Order: sequence, then structure tokens, then C-alpha cells
Amino acid sequence: MVFVILAVSLWGASAALAKYLFLTRYDPLIITQTRSSLSFLLLVGYFGVADRSVFRVRFRELYKFALIGIVGIAATNFTYYYTVKESTVATAILVQNAAPVLVMIYAVMISKEEEFTGIKALSLALALCGCFLAVSGGSWRDIKLAGWAAVSAPMSMLSYAFMLIASKRLLRNYAVWTMLVIALGFATVFWLFVNPPWVVFSKEYGFSDWGIFLGFAVASILLPYIFFASGLKLLEVTTAGIITTLEPVVAITVAWIVLGEAINAIQICGGIAVIASVLLLQMRRNHLRNLLRSHHHGQ
Repeated sequence: MVFVILAVSLWGASAALAKYLFLTRYDPLIITQTRSSLSFLLLVGYFGVADRSVFRVRFRELYKFALIGIVGIAATNFTYYYTVKESTVATAILVQNAAPVLVMIYAVMISKEEEFTGIKALSLALALCGCFLAVSGGSWRDIKLAGWAAVSAPMSMLSYAFMLIASKRLLRNYAVWTMLVIALGFATVFWLFVNPPWVVFSKEYGFSDWGIFLGFAVASILLPYIFFASGLKLLEVTTAGIITTLEPVVAITVAWIVLGEAINAIQICGGIAVIASVLLLQMRRNHLRNLLRSHHHGQ
């Protein structure tokens, strides 16, 4: 659980940083593209020297990595930022963070990999309500699903849910590093078609700009995805999904501390509700662990 919380904390903090970068001189598309592509190049450079076995995958399963990279990573990021552009940040965050509902439905009712429990349902309800209060302040005013946002927002939720489910399944047979390298590779290829290299270089970014892109890539994709995949390998996919609703809470807190953005009592209550949902999940895990331990000692 700690790994996923670390990942979500980095994602939330980088969201505030991304907002700052967008408000300066950087195109959101460039930021989104370079953070995946540079993370991929860093991993390839390291494992090309340290451990080339990371690149070995079964050819018949290559499409699974492609789907995670293109649908799970690239499409999730693209549709999220497109929703921000066409609608509001609150709309993009709330719709995407409803993904754990789809994940729970799939894991409990379709794949039957998880059991439905009251605590899990309560945690999900608390997380969703808390996320709404934290992001919107309790008002529906900034929630606008109109125009193309009515398409991109649900697509963001669906692709995010797909990433959680597909990544969990793939991690049963492959190491975290293998999944990350190959999936990010496919995401990088996707972005090359969306925004070709000559378009990127026509912007004439300098060394300092690329340094910012590199730092943002490490903070927003490389490190959090390493932590997230490591945690997802150990947790139920629904649990991991619920924990990710902490991201907007972290983002709002960082924006309040660093950017001086206002925060009200309703948003604070929402943040507390999301944190409570994660604590409930941890209590459930501790309870199950104690039951297993007592059963083991009793044999």
C-alpha cells in the first residue's frame, strides 16, 4: 500500500507542477509527450547496460504491452488533458477518478478475482464523495460535460480503468521493469504519430527546457509508475484503484502550499474522507493478515 501512496503523492505533486508549466510557456501536449518518451529512454539506457533480460517478452503477448502503453498510458493522459482543455480541471479529475467503480465491477462480477465486502464498498463510496468535495468544493458549477468533453472524459475513465486491470494481469507473469519498459515504449511510439519529432524540434527548446522536461518526466511518470506497478503487484486491483483517489487531494494540498491557491473547509472535509477510505482499506488488510497469522499458528 505504501508504494501506491508514494506513486499517488508524486502524481498529485506533479499535477500542481504541470499547472505551473502550462501557465508559463509550455504546450500541454509537449509536456505529456516528453514525460513518457524521456522516461522510456532513461529505462532503455539503464537496462541496456545493466540487464537486457528486461526486454524479453513472449511475442504472442506483445499486444498486451501495446494496449497498456497506448490505451492505458498514452490515451489516459491524452483524454485527461483534452478534457481539461475542453472543459474544466474538476471535470477531468472527477470523471477519471470514477474508474475504481468500473474496476470493482469487473473484479467482483466479471473476472470474479475479488470478493465483494462492505468495507471495500464503503471505502469506495467515501473515496468518491471525498474526491468530489475536495475537487469541486461541493458545487456542481465547474462540472461541465459538454461538447467533445462528453466523449473525452468518459474515455479517460475507461482507459484508466483498463490500465489498472490490464497492468495487474500482466504483472502476474512479468517483472515490474519489463512491463514499464515495453509499455512506455509503445506509449512513446503513439506520441510520435500524434506529435512527430520535427514538430517538437520546431519549437526550438533549449537545454534548460529539456532539463525541465527531463525532471518532470522523472517526477511525474518514471518514479510514480515504478512505485505504482510495484504496489499493484502486491495489492488487489480495486484497493489500488481506490488509493489513487488520493491524487487530487495531494494536488490541491501542494497547490495550496506552493502556488498559494485557496482551499476551503468543504475541500478539507473531502480530503479527510479520501484519507479515511484508505485507512479503512489498511485496517481491512491488517485484519486479514492477523486472521492468516492466527490460522497459521493454529495448524
